[in-house]
Amino acid sequence: MEIQSRYNYCRWFCRDYLTDKPPIFSVYVEDERLAELKEYSPEMRDEFLERDGVYSAIASKLPYYNRVALHGACISYKGKGYLFTAASGTSKSTHIGMWKQYIGENVGIVNGDKPIFHIEGRKITAYDTPWCGKEGWNRKQHAEMAAICFIRRSEDGINRIRKVDPEESVSLMLRQMFHPYEAEATGLMLELFDQMIETLPLYLLECDISEDAVHCSFEALTGETYESRGILTSPEEINRLWRMPGK
Repeated sequence: MEIQSRYNYCRWFCRDYLTDKPPIFSVYVEDERLAELKEYSPEMRDEFLERDGVYSAIASKLPYYNRVALHGACISYKGKGYLFTAASGTSKSTHIGMWKQYIGENVGIVNGDKPIFHIEGRKITAYDTPWCGKEGWNRKQHAEMAAICFIRRSEDGINRIRKVDPEESVSLMLRQMFHPYEAEATGLMLELFDQMIETLPLYLLECDISEDAVHCSFEALTGETYESRGILTSPEEINRLWRMPGK
């Protein structure tokens, strides 16, 4: 894709993804859209607003190419992808970091905040983007998806997980999807959304911040018996492993 931008920051932000291949589409953040973003976040600098507007513009194009954008943190385990998604501030980054801490080398990062998903029949693949959250967790990797997990904070301190029924999954998924500007693209997005729901198991995890929460989600999502590897990787080491070099 081609990004036409006002500010050099956008090119710097996407520096690890530059290519000479011809683009299949182009995006540009119009003045009116930038003004809307400014009204919503008046304290944010214009170059940062443009960066966010570019992602929205890309997300609006994706359904034409059998792809959708989702808000969530996507990890890989033994090559399979697992998306953890929740409202901002619900510790999804903390939870995937604990997977790395307690499960170890088989856990890798795809993208910490805004991956893109390619839907091809019953095969759904998660891909990385430069938009990866405040932690900066992303690698140029992809993974075939195995499950999606919605996270809520446990009200009673008990960690529990259950499969989500189709009716409940609709409202949960729609909150995390980036909705296109155009009606046609929205229709295509909803068709792809239906394919995701029909293909992937979806779970709701109510949890605290603990190893028991990892135990709970790991066994349900992977079908394997949990066994702590005792690695206890530090947050600094996770940042070193999961951030692009130079970040």
